[in-house]
Amino acid sequence: MQALLDHVRKGGDEAGFLVRYPELEAAALKAVVSLALEQLIQRERVAAAPPQGSLLPRYDDQGVLVNAAELRASLVTHRKVLCPACRVLVFRRWPEGWDAHAEHRCSGITAIEPAARKREFKRRYAHLFK
Repeated sequence: MQALLDHVRKGGDEAGFLVRYPELEAAALKAVVSLALEQLIQRERVAAAPPQGSLLPRYDDQGVLVNAAELRASLVTHRKVLCPACRVLVFRRWPEGWDAHAEHRCSGITAIEPAARKREFKRRYAHLFK
């Protein structure tokens, strides 16, 4: 596998690799590459964003966007947004201040360590960031 990776990094292709290693069969090479790709996909699986529950933002009587968790980033950026995790803090201009809030104050985050709390928030609400 390392030889194949080195070959590809240098701009080589499958045909060139098979010329360099004539003892390999094309089918075997494809099977190994397929298996490696499957393992990579399983290891690096990215959680899908939650389905968009609404196409339109909803605001309270103070003009605060209250359904940010259902929307995409383009609909919440630079707006007053109720924290989607704790639903207590109002961000004056999303996403400004999300990191400090997530690290230290957000009651909707379960992790204990500040860096882990920030990662959890970013993972859960990744769809709200551009």
